[in-house]
Amino acid sequence: MPDLTYTIAGSRQKRLVDMGDQTFAEVTVLPNVMPTVWTPATAFNARLFSDVEIQIIGAPSTAYVFQDSLDGTNFNDCLMLDKHGSGLASIALAGRYRLPGNCFLMARQGAGSAVYIRAGS
Repeated sequence: MPDLTYTIAGSRQKRLVDMGDQTFAEVTVLPNVMPTVWTPATAFNARLFSDVEIQIIGAPSTAYVFQDSLDGTNFNDCLMLDKHGSGLASIALAGRYRLPGNCFLMARQGAGSAVYIRAGS
């Protein structure tokens, strides 16, 4: 049988791996945040998520510069990745981008667009 992933509570997901003898083993619990509107000036707690993606809808009037933090208080500019995996210092165009995970995230500048965030596998 194939591996199984299913929602257990809220947006938390459980993954079971087929052991080949008609039994399954739980290997991980994957948190998941479905795409939701995000106000980037407000810190997003992505400490449980290794995979974080944003979508910027509409051209920004001011380019976005995102920051990350391990403690949620002291933020530093972070590297953002475009769909080709190229590093960006700022985002000035609509599109989908990757941000670092396992930390807090926020934008120190940027305006004029709707921003959606998705986290988890």
